[in-house]
Amino acid sequence: LALRHRFVAGLTRDMQANVRQLVDFDEIVVGGMVREKQLLIDLFQRCGKAELAFLVNSGFSFGCALGVVQMLIWLLYERAWTLAVGGAVVGYLTNWLALKLIFEPVEPTRFGPWVVQGL
Repeated sequence: LALRHRFVAGLTRDMQANVRQLVDFDEIVVGGMVREKQLLIDLFQRCGKAELAFLVNSGFSFGCALGVVQMLIWLLYERAWTLAVGGAVVGYLTNWLALKLIFEPVEPTRFGPWVVQGL
């Protein structure tokens, strides 16, 4: 009995010391997420709920504001290509600005009377 106890205790210590050689945690996690795609989607949506809502809402707001600028340019310079180029610029700037506001700055930064930090 004592011999079995020492053997199991020693085996357990060895396994704990070498757990990374025995178990591929990356394969377990990534493999599980690949097999269970819905679980990955649910996890991402639950963890990023506020950020996703911000992207949707800010995309609308920024898109409207930039769309007004595009409209004014169209009124002053009426060329067919300005709508396509303006749409591409509005889409790019809207996405760029929303992503910047989400992820930057990482640490709180003072900007005048306000403290700014990414979501």
